[in-house]
Amino acid sequence: MKTILSFSALCLMVSGLPALADEVNKTAPDFEARHKVCLEKIADDAELAYEDAMIWQDEGGGRRARHCVAMTLFALGHADEAAFRLDKLAKSPDGGSPEMRVGYYVEAADMWINAELPRKAYDSATEGLKIIKTDVNLRIARARAYAAMGRWDYAEIDLTNALGYEPDNPRALRYRADARKRQNKLALAKADIDRALIYDGQNVDTLLVRGEINEAMRLAELEKNNGSDAAKTP
Repeated sequence: MKTILSFSALCLMVSGLPALADEVNKTAPDFEARHKVCLEKIADDAELAYEDAMIWQDEGGGRRARHCVAMTLFALGHADEAAFRLDKLAKSPDGGSPEMRVGYYVEAADMWINAELPRKAYDSATEGLKIIKTDVNLRIARARAYAAMGRWDYAEIDLTNALGYEPDNPRALRYRADARKRQNKLALAKADIDRALIYDGQNVDTLLVRGEINEAMRLAELEKNNGSDAAKTP
């Protein structure tokens, strides 16, 4: 259930938070424009983007400059430092609206997982859930942290809660299918992955989990048949 997120995937996740975008556009459109340019520059030259972001931060760029610094650090391979900065940003007095702070915690949790520090990912996600307990991205992030620590039962609980808010979320369905497979709940895992395929049938990770579940079911059936044959042997 461990998924390494690319920088572009994290940017896409943030852009999918309407409340975050609305808050930024409403309060500081000029800062938002520069923030967008800063993020886009990372794909072309992460080192130059980092230098520009640091200059902007020193010039008083505020939380958007600090956010861009964190994102450039992640792109440069410093996931742990990036996550630390995002946690700090989420807690800062100028961290923005509750939705913005939650967005930073989601990113931090994903980066901690990327850095193979799941306990810190758990802490980030839990702090975010204190702000908005219904946030599905935070629930998924904490479930991934649990999974990385081998707590598949707890991961399943968080994902079930996430699906209570968004029943058709394909990521939550895929991750819960994997968590259930790991606990040998194969029928339930199969039901989840079949639903995930309805909403995101071309996703490579979803197809991979489906293959793993089908193979686990095949082996379970084979073992069952072998056991039945052995019992019949005089």
